[in-house]
Amino acid sequence: MLQTCINQNLFLYAMIAAGIVGVWCLFWSNRFYARAIRDLSRMDKPKSKWTSKVMENKRARVALNNTGAFLRSQMISSRSAGISLLSLRQGSLNAALVIFGLTAVSLWILYSYQYEWNLRIQYGVIGGGMACALLLIRVCQDYSGKEEILLDGWTDYLENCVPDRAVQKEKSVQQELRLAEEVKNKVPDRTEPVPDGGEEERIAQVREGIRQSAAANSRFAGMMSPEEEKIMREVIREYLT
Repeated sequence: MLQTCINQNLFLYAMIAAGIVGVWCLFWSNRFYARAIRDLSRMDKPKSKWTSKVMENKRARVALNNTGAFLRSQMISSRSAGISLLSLRQGSLNAALVIFGLTAVSLWILYSYQYEWNLRIQYGVIGGGMACALLLIRVCQDYSGKEEILLDGWTDYLENCVPDRAVQKEKSVQQELRLAEEVKNKVPDRTEPVPDGGEEERIAQVREGIRQSAAANSRFAGMMSPEEEKIMREVIREYLT
């Protein structure tokens, strides 16, 4: 049976098939890292599904206590061509090992049954060359270096460019409290009697106080639209009554 496999070149075909599978795994692994790294410079419009998924998972969390752990968990769940990235990386290595194994078995059979030397050399060169080529390409693609680039880029983005929601909320509350305190100091005492027709005057005073305070706060520095002006007047009127 072993001789039949050699005569029909079944081992040779198996090595070629394993080599094709290995190249396929290398291609999709490299494609994932290339697109993810390019997205580091276009976070506002990412083209990679993985980048979009990471952004969605980040928005779903209130705060990140460990950015590194979050990013590593996202890397573990990453996929390319519908297959886990870890499986693709391991697949290229497994393909090289399978080729080495088939080459060793083929050479043992050729030596045991005393096949001619040129056939032994043919199997040895093809099998060894394909396995070494897969390993060399895998080393040149430097997956560890690309993964480090991704982790560093995302860490910098999450820690320096995108504040946590809790921090944003705290800053917003502090700004609003500061603005409210400044406006309160500008509002006339409510305990004073309001003369007839004086309500509109007090509303105008409060509104002017808000405008003056807003001039020093970038969050409220813009002019209000007519709809916002109407809402503000109704709120102030409710406050004065």
